[in-house]
Amino acid sequence: MTTRVSPWVTLALGLVLAGCGEESSAPRQGNAGSSGAGAGGSSGSGNGGTGGTSGTFGSGGSGGFGATMDGGGGSSGSAGSGGSAGTMPIPSCPSTTSIDLPDVEEERKTYRAWGFTWAPKAEPNYPAAPGYAVSDPDIHGDTEGDDLWSYLLQYRRTRQLGFLDRATAWAGYFKHDYRACVGSQNASFCYDKEAFGADHLWGWGLIAWAKAMNDPAALTEAEALGDDLIELYGPNTTFGCLPKNACVYYGLRQPGRHLLFATRLAEATQKPQWIELRDKIIELTLGADEWDPTYGSYFLGDYGTNAILGDGAWEAGARIQSPFMIGVFVEALGEAQRATGRADLRDRVIAIARFVDRYGLDPTYDYTGSEFGIVGGKVFHNYGAEQPVTFWDPVYTTALVNTLVRGCILSGDAALCNRAKHFFARGNRGIYGEPTKTNGGPTEIHHFVDTLFDTSSGSFFLDYNKGELQYTYLLFDPCIRDKFTPGP
Repeated sequence: MTTRVSPWVTLALGLVLAGCGEESSAPRQGNAGSSGAGAGGSSGSGNGGTGGTSGTFGSGGSGGFGATMDGGGGSSGSAGSGGSAGTMPIPSCPSTTSIDLPDVEEERKTYRAWGFTWAPKAEPNYPAAPGYAVSDPDIHGDTEGDDLWSYLLQYRRTRQLGFLDRATAWAGYFKHDYRACVGSQNASFCYDKEAFGADHLWGWGLIAWAKAMNDPAALTEAEALGDDLIELYGPNTTFGCLPKNACVYYGLRQPGRHLLFATRLAEATQKPQWIELRDKIIELTLGADEWDPTYGSYFLGDYGTNAILGDGAWEAGARIQSPFMIGVFVEALGEAQRATGRADLRDRVIAIARFVDRYGLDPTYDYTGSEFGIVGGKVFHNYGAEQPVTFWDPVYTTALVNTLVRGCILSGDAALCNRAKHFFARGNRGIYGEPTKTNGGPTEIHHFVDTLFDTSSGSFFLDYNKGELQYTYLLFDPCIRDKFTPGP
């Protein structure tokens, strides 16, 4: 069995974050995420200024587009965080629900609207999953998404029974074994909760399953997980950084997963304890010192930055972040904004999307590294930083797609939707390990979302960092289809 390991993820295996027990190693498959610490800070502007206009919208579709909007610098609206004033969200977008995402026909329509082509084998074809069973998965070491959510939503998108077979197996595991910590001592949910503050907390799949399958037992189990999360954020917590700043200092995926779960619970039940938990996590993340308003992003702090780049890098102005973690975190911020309507959450999502627009692709290789940002006053992507460049993992490019789409939806800036399309196309055609070779030309689709499985796990997990749907589904929403310019 081949294990795919990035050299930069291997470097991150040495991180030991003192005093909080937070994750210091990436999952075993090399295309997961790093987990550095993060006390962000300002290091100059350099991101297009904070005033001016962001250009004219070319689409004359619904909502009165075509006006010049205030708020950012640069021709594509890729300025920093000072530019959300005067923006106009795209009306009635997204049109998705918690259990209904754009289906596979909407995916086809989107590709056709772009002028893209694909071979028949690129489409999903999964009639059954005989023998698939879930027993003792390594929660902290292997999972990188809520597998119940991924397979259930993929079944609802395709109506192919193989995805339902997998979802059913994961539903049984999450209802009976996950919170009960059935399995190996260092692989269970208990290990993740006690050693890492439930950094790999899953549960929104249970909430979706409960609604889709009319299974109240699944929602009851999700609420029991919510009780664990309330305890972790409470005065008697076993993980002190959670009630302090949601552990943003140690990375973005932990608060992102917690916020998304709390948001889904609040939405499904309307119970005050879940609304209170959701709002507590919102306030902790918005107030975290790791937010850098100059660039409009959260960054790793001195410890994590120096562990990756070398001593003194952070002090010299280096500011880097994991795109995978941004994708996880902005999914939560975006869903919390949709549920609450809060303007401060909208502004935060737009700012991060503009940061990604400006810095999210390597200027030479047109991919995202597993760490990216600004080093030495220039755009930095770790895979392109050492010469000769011999390795790249395209999954990190795909991880930023929904971030850009959310920025497009909330700001009304069609340029961000087109950037999302470009990030998606690059990641979709990318080949693991190859910095320049691709699977097809600039208008070819290599595979439909979440149709391939990870051979290094015996095809137990989805490929591409355990699933692409969680980072890309908004791209296929018909409410933004007229915002795309055809072609690559």
